[in-house]
Amino acid sequence: MRTRLLAATLESLAEDGYAGSTLSSIVRRAGVSRGAQVHHYPNKQSLFLDAAEDVLRHTYRRLGTLLLSVADENNRLQALIDATWEQVFDTPLFSAYAELLVASQRDPELAEAIRSLLLRVQNVFEAAVDHYFECVPGTRVDLKALFMQLGCLLFGLASQARLSENRDYVQVQLRLWVRQASLVMRARKGVKTVPPRPQAWDRPPLAARGAR
Repeated sequence: MRTRLLAATLESLAEDGYAGSTLSSIVRRAGVSRGAQVHHYPNKQSLFLDAAEDVLRHTYRRLGTLLLSVADENNRLQALIDATWEQVFDTPLFSAYAELLVASQRDPELAEAIRSLLLRVQNVFEAAVDHYFECVPGTRVDLKALFMQLGCLLFGLASQARLSENRDYVQVQLRLWVRQASLVMRARKGVKTVPPRPQAWDRPPLAARGAR
């Protein structure tokens, strides 16, 4: 039931926007009863934030699996960037997330909830950076800041990509970033396991934590 509500929420955000995504429309799209929605999510904000967190959980697991599937460590960075773009930023999921960000500009409560979520996500992904990557010998660079830069680049490209008739420029920018980043960072050799289970993801869904 919860899975259907989350999927319907993301579809609605991507297609109808934040303002057009009402609880009633999401319930109809999910094919569940209003009582089931209230049981899992008492309000619109708790449902939307849990949907965003669910996306990030699945993304974290998918990207970790992908990194381990690339036998040649030298190709891991490019594989990660390509997968992040194709599976997250170049999908309706990004549109849904962007809608939440825009809505948060006029909703202080939503803004604070998203800020808290992003801090937890940042801690999780920073641990993964340390697990999979390291500085090239002889260089000193803050790899976490480098990946933060990447996130900003992907966000900007995704925001503009649908307005451009030249889709190739995205791949040009991504490969340019990888080429520059490869001068100071590389995949760790011999990494065959995923990072330890992030404690940030052990917390129950937002609805169960009493989000308001």
